Amino acid sequence: MKKTVCLLLSVLLLMGTLFGCSRKPEEGPMGALEKEPEASDTAYRIGLVQCGSYAPLDVMRESFLSRLDEWGYDETKVELDYQNAGEDEKKAGEICKQFTRDKVDMIVAVGAPAAKAASDAVGSSGIKVLFAGVNDPAPALGIQNLSVPERGVTGVSDRVSGQKSVEFAQQVEPGLKTIGLLYDPEDVNAAAAAKAIQDYCRQAGIGTAESTAVTAAGVETAVQELCGQADVIFTPGDSVVLSAAAKIAEVTKAAKKPWLAGTDTLVQNGALAALSSDYELVGNKTADMAVQAIVGTQASQMPVYFFDSWVTWISQSALEGYEAELSEDFLSTAHYVS
Repeated sequence: MKKTVCLLLSVLLLMGTLFGCSRKPEEGPMGALEKEPEASDTAYRIGLVQCGSYAPLDVMRESFLSRLDEWGYDETKVELDYQNAGEDEKKAGEICKQFTRDKVDMIVAVGAPAAKAASDAVGSSGIKVLFAGVNDPAPALGIQNLSVPERGVTGVSDRVSGQKSVEFAQQVEPGLKTIGLLYDPEDVNAAAAAKAIQDYCRQAGIGTAESTAVTAAGVETAVQELCGQADVIFTPGDSVVLSAAAKIAEVTKAAKKPWLAGTDTLVQNGALAALSSDYELVGNKTADMAVQAIVGTQASQMPVYFFDSWVTWISQSALEGYEAELSEDFLSTAHYVS
């Protein structure tokens, strides 16, 4: 199997060299602009807010900014104020309230906590809010109609369906009977992803075991308990789990239980494999929608966007220590990290 994997990696690297150029804006999900931008003597003002520096958030923010540049919206056309609240959601609220007082034209919020802060802050001010990477925006942001978003709030979800996450786990462990879920319950996205998996498992007759941790110190005990209860360990992805990744990898390896995840960041830090959104595409799509808003499209005319395909990531180093055989189809369609 290892020879096969090495050959697959060589082919994938060659394909990346030949076809790795970024897509141009006109080839993006939004297509051509529905309206032409009007001439203006003043730059469009965007407040950009993020909570913390968790890798998927950083990728979404950076790809959002680079996509704006591709569209031709540089600093001469867009006045952008970027603020990072760290892990402090209260500070995020204060940042967004200041954006509102400054009467920015739009707030772009990266991640669920920042999106909640922005949605709460704008009230009836008429300021548009675009979010990037909110798993379940209806309950998280109080959006009643995702097809015709109200209150000027819309954006791009990074949701992976519960069914697809379970089917992904079954590809790694075909005889799967129980999934062990480990996550920080205070992370809105991670909690929503775990719930989606539990909901599907109930329908499919698959058992779930759940353990939560709000600090890295609590993760070791949690993962040890889950290894005794489940066939695979699944972590949707949050900063608490990431901070304890080395310990999770150590415990799951000793227990010979595959550690699966919902972000490629965790694969880079010891998980065997992940099924996740492409966070670069989430950022790109958010920028496409921002450009539509800049030229006058209302948020109610831009439905919340959900992807219908996702990316499989595999850790080459974890795979080399994994005893079970994985199918050729699974291996050949994956992206690999060292």
